[in-house]
Amino acid sequence: MQLNLTLPVQLTHTLLPQLHRAPQAYILNVASMAAYQAVPSLALYAASKIFVLSFSRGLRYELKDSAISVTCLSPGATATDFSSRAGMGSELQAVANKVSMTAAEVAEAGLQALFAGKAELIPGLLNKVSAGLSSVVPKPVVEKIAAGIYEKYL
Repeated sequence: MQLNLTLPVQLTHTLLPQLHRAPQAYILNVASMAAYQAVPSLALYAASKIFVLSFSRGLRYELKDSAISVTCLSPGATATDFSSRAGMGSELQAVANKVSMTAAEVAEAGLQALFAGKAELIPGLLNKVSAGLSSVVPKPVVEKIAAGIYEKYL
């Protein structure tokens, strides 16, 4: 919660005066595909990423008349050590590896979106489709699918 809620707000508050003095400035916040639906078994993580996404959207609007651009990057499965650090186990990591992007791919996509002035980026076609579906499929169905994925491997 400190990393995903408190830190972005504190850093933004601390750095905004300096960013306002720059001819052009950028803020890149990292949410997650988890920001687009509740994720049973990862409820706190998903909720904290919803905060990052909402904070970024609101901040972008608040800064719309300034030279500060705010972008929110929402990657899906990324080839990192996240699964083992989160205690998810090797089976879930193996499933994620089938659809994951490399950290370099995610970072490159995020930087391109940032410097293009985009508000949000969901990198990867499968991730975009998943986020789109989660906005039209009934929430209980989305939550049941997410729960089934994570409960099976946790």
